[in-house]
Amino acid sequence: MNDNSRERIRVIVAYLTVAYFIWMAYMLLAPRPEVPPMGFAIEFLHVIAFSVLAFGVGLARRNWSTGRWRVLLLLWAVGSEFLQILTGRYFEWIDIAQNVVGVFLGLEAGRLFRIWSRKLSEREQADKNETKTSA
Repeated sequence: MNDNSRERIRVIVAYLTVAYFIWMAYMLLAPRPEVPPMGFAIEFLHVIAFSVLAFGVGLARRNWSTGRWRVLLLLWAVGSEFLQILTGRYFEWIDIAQNVVGVFLGLEAGRLFRIWSRKLSEREQADKNETKTSA
């Protein structure tokens, strides 16, 4: 895969990640019918939702370091739960913990995917160079 197509994919992932963030913000902050808090029930939906967001950011990021994105995503993971108080939804500490775990899992998965992609690209380039020299 050449650099031009890699950049196109990165831009598409960036747009999809922004769209996902907007949808996620709506889902997290829109008022909901009265549902009693679940206490310390583990809802993997929070982990999955924030993992998908962080994975998209991990793939789409270009100029900022992972540390800066980690801080922004962690602020969103914690802040979105506090913002739910303003919209009449239930605030739960366990949700914050699940959001934070999701951010770390997603960023790590994105980092590993980028490393794997780079190594695969280098291997393909080495195979092309080897084919050229042997021909």
